[in-house]
Amino acid sequence: MHLRTVLRLLLMVLPLLFTGSLSAWAQPVYPQYPPYGAPPPPGRRDLRAYPPGYYPGKLVQPAPQQGFSLRRLFGVQDEPPPQARKPVARPRRPAPPPVATTRQEKPKTNAATQVVVFGDAFAGFAGQGIADLYADSDDVAVVRKTKEEGGLLRSESEEWPAYIREVLDGGQKASLAVVMIGAKDRVSVKDQGGEHEPLSPAWRESYRQHVDAVLHVFRERGIPVVWIGLPPMKSEAVSEDLLAMNEIFRESVQRNGGAYVDIWPGFVDEDNRYTVTGPDVDGQPAKLRTNDGGLFTKAGARKLAHFADAEIKRIIAAGQAGAASAALPQPVEGTPGATQTDSIEAALPALPEAAGPVSLPSKPLIGPVLPLNRPEVTPSGTLISTQPKLNGDQAYPIQRALRNGIAPSSRPGRADDFRWPPT
Repeated sequence: MHLRTVLRLLLMVLPLLFTGSLSAWAQPVYPQYPPYGAPPPPGRRDLRAYPPGYYPGKLVQPAPQQGFSLRRLFGVQDEPPPQARKPVARPRRPAPPPVATTRQEKPKTNAATQVVVFGDAFAGFAGQGIADLYADSDDVAVVRKTKEEGGLLRSESEEWPAYIREVLDGGQKASLAVVMIGAKDRVSVKDQGGEHEPLSPAWRESYRQHVDAVLHVFRERGIPVVWIGLPPMKSEAVSEDLLAMNEIFRESVQRNGGAYVDIWPGFVDEDNRYTVTGPDVDGQPAKLRTNDGGLFTKAGARKLAHFADAEIKRIIAAGQAGAASAALPQPVEGTPGATQTDSIEAALPALPEAAGPVSLPSKPLIGPVLPLNRPEVTPSGTLISTQPKLNGDQAYPIQRALRNGIAPSSRPGRADDFRWPPT
């Protein structure tokens, strides 16, 4: 029993002795300064005094420069420190090829009609929408000469008229001009009478002169103008000011012989308030304005262009009709052999042709094809932005039959006349 107790004590003490000695034997010894400096005091540890990669309590510490090392014992060369490693030059990946766009705008140098767009950032959206409308037409070219930060009052009074003259004198042909400007003109005006607040009587008169100066440049060159009004904004105060400015645009444009396009009804709801979404040109619900409450989306730009397209087509058709009438041969005065009798005979209507057999109209096999996504327009050609409403005597029987459910009264002789014959 005594020997067994001694052996048991030895077995308990030996692991403790070897464990302590091995831990002390394997503990790395770091040199003093240089290169790492003196060890930090016990109360405060400065990790910068240790080699890179050392952290107190870390299981795997960096190999020490002095002391015992198994790699050095067996003749294995130590790895260089991370600072001594040279960076490996990796080959750069080739740049991806440019992605081809679905539609590339080609310059239409031989287009008979040149539509030049002037104005601020809103005019840029209008020009984009008009260019999309005439993208497949080789006879109409759309050229945008816009300034995003431009305005009639944010620059000198003669800047925009001078800029338009510079563009037209620089070789740019213009069959008609489209103008949309004024979104950032809600600023005060200074003149000889002092400083005037926006939309004051003196401010309105000064602003009207700026608009007339722009229109005068086109009128003296004989270029028809389509002036697009400003749209509503998210802020009600700004919308009220822009609505008053649209009245100034309308009066000046109509007085100078231009065409004014009102786009306000196309971008408001039933309560005449600003709306982000609404029907697009195909009648489908779409997002028309951006989240900032001012600019247009692609669908909104196309709808904006559809409002102005009716006036643009009217001016283009009038110009073609005028060119065709000018191409007809005109009578020349003083031509030998021309007498008064010849002029009278030329003025008389031609004799009617002999009556031939009357052909009865044949019934077509297929009726007219009406596309379901065709935009609804009014008889004048403008885009319909609200639901049509019935007024007058025609609205009463329709409302009485469809809303109240009362059948209309029968007419004598019609199939639904079930009255007894008179006796």
